Amino acid sequence: MKVVLIQDVKGTGKAGETKDVADGFARNFLLPRKLAQPATKGAEAQVERQKATSEQREQRELADARALAGRLEALQVVLKLRSGKDGKLFGAVTNADVASALKQQHAITLDRRKIEFDEPVKAMGPGTAHVKLHREVTARIPLMVTSA
Repeated sequence: MKVVLIQDVKGTGKAGETKDVADGFARNFLLPRKLAQPATKGAEAQVERQKATSEQREQRELADARALAGRLEALQVVLKLRSGKDGKLFGAVTNADVASALKQQHAITLDRRKIEFDEPVKAMGPGTAHVKLHREVTARIPLMVTSA
């Protein structure tokens, strides 16, 4: 029996694929659990529409990520943190510090877990942070650390 898989089924296939499976497997396992539906022209057309929609969404997300990356690389984030007399910070710049400064200074909200550092910023002066916006797009944010 030909079926269109609605969800990934281990050992059978991924969602959206049309597979030829045993009649009993389809009737007793796939169809009652809503893991698949019989392969009709309408079902196959629906799967194609879903693939096209997801492809368009993926392209739109990639374009948005690239645009945001351009904005982030063009600006500078100024962090005012407590420091000692010799210019060393008490601790290091954290990703939460960068996220809150971005929100306050430039009205850009980013998840702090996406912000990373190549090396910890523990002194006053310039630094950089990297933000993973998309699996293909990473932005570099210039930082300027000053004393509060």
